[in-house]
Amino acid sequence: MRTVLLIIIMAVAVNTAYPQQTARERIEQRRQTESAKSQFDITQFQGQSHNQLNEIIENSRWSRIIYRHIDLTNPTNTPLNNLFAMIFRLLQKDEIKAYEYLDGREQFTDEFILSFTDFIDRFDIYNETENGSIVVHDADIPTNEVLGYYLKEVYYFDTPTSSLRVLPVSICPIISRNDNYEGITRYPLFWVPYSEIEQQARQIPVMLSGINNSMRGTIDDFFRKRLYSGEIYKTGNPGNLSISQYTNTPEEMKAEQDRIEKELIEFENHLRQSDSDSFTKNIQITTNQNQQKNVRTKETSSGGTTQSMRNRRY
Repeated sequence: MRTVLLIIIMAVAVNTAYPQQTARERIEQRRQTESAKSQFDITQFQGQSHNQLNEIIENSRWSRIIYRHIDLTNPTNTPLNNLFAMIFRLLQKDEIKAYEYLDGREQFTDEFILSFTDFIDRFDIYNETENGSIVVHDADIPTNEVLGYYLKEVYYFDTPTSSLRVLPVSICPIISRNDNYEGITRYPLFWVPYSEIEQQARQIPVMLSGINNSMRGTIDDFFRKRLYSGEIYKTGNPGNLSISQYTNTPEEMKAEQDRIEKELIEFENHLRQSDSDSFTKNIQITTNQNQQKNVRTKETSSGGTTQSMRNRRY
């Protein structure tokens, strides 16, 4: 009798715990799925060349080019403080290509390649020559003068995953110098396709959050996860006009920036809602199918002649 009672108690305990275990498994599965999707978002297009990115954009059903000004005096963008030193050394070693900053559209062709020698001469960067090689000491790299970047990014609809993707396309360091006549003046230095610096950016560790100091990653993570803060100064448009060129006041410019940001957010939210609705619809279909199956099972069970010994036992 005691053995039977013990078996009953164990059976009740297992039946009680099973739904909780199942719920935990569902939560953990959902967490792993979201984590995998996040990692997929970050790594799916790593290593793509600039030409490959252009091909992705051209073949997408929807895309939009956004230009942002990343202000390094904003604490949110602090992880990028050492980025210019990396770009400078890569350019000096001829490991990356830099392209002229033009007032019009950026041109990533051989005709507009900016050599390291031309760059340091144009912006009066102190250097020495040793054994026929140009030497620039760390203290002479104008890192403290680079107070911002122009970032070109592309928002596009990724057909295979039916989701919005955002990728950094190219980046332009900006030096801020005090002009005796005009005060502080910004001088865009050159454009670099992000694919040129991607591998090195993935090797430079940074703290990704000022609130959660355990949140660490790389400069590439900072860009891929869009942790930077930057105001929109231009979008891709037929006339290649910056926002300041078709607005008349700072208030109008701010309103236009907010409008564009809102459009991007609403488009992304719409895609997420569509995914959620599709998921809910699939769940409802599965539930209805299961309910219909249960009804058929009950109808069959009540027929008498087709009822199995297993069904009659309980």
